[in-house]
Amino acid sequence: MVDALIIDDALAFVRALLEQDDVAAAAAYLRTLHPGEAAEVLARLDDEAQQRLIRHLDDAWLADLLEHMDEDEQADVIEHIRAERLAHVLDDVEPDVAADVLGELSPEQAGVVLAHMESADEVAPLLEFPPDTAGGLMNRPGPMLRRHMTVAEAFEFLRTHYRDERELSYLYVLDRHGKLVGVVSLRALILADPHQTIGEIMNPNVITVRADADQEEVADLFTRYGFLALPVVDEEDHLLGIITVEDILDVVQDEATEDIYRLAGMDEDAELFSPIREAARTRLFWLMVNLLTAFLASAVVSLFESTIARVAVLATFMPIIAGQGGNAGIQTSTIVIRSLALGRLELDEVWKALRYEVMLGFINGVVIGLVVAVVAVLWKGNPMLGVVIGVAMVGNMLVAALAGVLIPFTLQRLGRDPALASGIFLTTATDVCGFFFFLGLGTLLLL
Repeated sequence: MVDALIIDDALAFVRALLEQDDVAAAAAYLRTLHPGEAAEVLARLDDEAQQRLIRHLDDAWLADLLEHMDEDEQADVIEHIRAERLAHVLDDVEPDVAADVLGELSPEQAGVVLAHMESADEVAPLLEFPPDTAGGLMNRPGPMLRRHMTVAEAFEFLRTHYRDERELSYLYVLDRHGKLVGVVSLRALILADPHQTIGEIMNPNVITVRADADQEEVADLFTRYGFLALPVVDEEDHLLGIITVEDILDVVQDEATEDIYRLAGMDEDAELFSPIREAARTRLFWLMVNLLTAFLASAVVSLFESTIARVAVLATFMPIIAGQGGNAGIQTSTIVIRSLALGRLELDEVWKALRYEVMLGFINGVVIGLVVAVVAVLWKGNPMLGVVIGVAMVGNMLVAALAGVLIPFTLQRLGRDPALASGIFLTTATDVCGFFFFLGLGTLLLL
């Protein structure tokens, strides 16, 4: 909350300086902030204010700000930078960031910027890969160790070719054909005898990822193994690049955001205060789907209109039956979707997951059903009403467990994202079945 207050205060101060036409002071003030805070302030200014301020920011500072922005914010900012200057700015950022920025431009514009970049040879190969793949996330590798080097030679090699300690998370070893054959930790290198060879101390079992692997798979590997870096290779194990943990942090956030949005049936690019027409278009489709499923639930209720008319008290408890089932189903589906995303649950484990969730649903259904049944008897003085509510609650909690497991598994089997609107389909199942159980039992036992 402190960071948000700092940014809000900073944004207000920059706007005040710009209103006084003191752009130089506004630019100087940004320099006093952390690059992440300054990037947020710049991103939240309107187009005119951004344009004025960017003219007063030096290229190196602007490069720092771009590295702290997401892709949408970068796209807004680079609109105000001419091609020649953008080339100088991108020379100061990491190659993978430069590739992401160039990916926001048209091919013609990107070509013009690349033609003016000193680091074009490092950046251009990264543009061959989609931005949401390992190849799109990686940075080109620097000089690598060889097996025949001694430890003493390796130290001299590192002093010659490396200046940034962040580049030395792991030391990868290549053969003369550029194939990845091992990895050496700094700890092993420091503790080794100076006359030992790298081939003697390296670990030949290197975990790698292919360049075409989805970014979610890459994020899972970092999470599972706690890596600081991960090598990217082609089909023949030639080293293509390195992904660092800093590169993957935004991916983890983006993937989590995507799952949350899709659970609600929303486009992952949706933003607060995005254009009304665009926001309406992205949300309307799933709202219409939800409307159709709501009519299905209403159709089930309409089958029992005469029962509700004769036992009006049933209407009082219908939201409880449907609501508890929906909540239980969302709990189950959330756990299943997250387990699938992290690779902790495979498709062939569906029956194991079903047994577990059905057992849990039955226990929860009995406990909640008893509570609601007791309340119904004490409130309405009708023991049979309590039986109807209790049994219906158990039945709907079982449906919630089944739907919470099967809907994500089915979407995964069909090759779709299991988070894709699972909530809409799940609440439809619990509403329809919950109303059918409750009103059907009411018809049998209360009339």
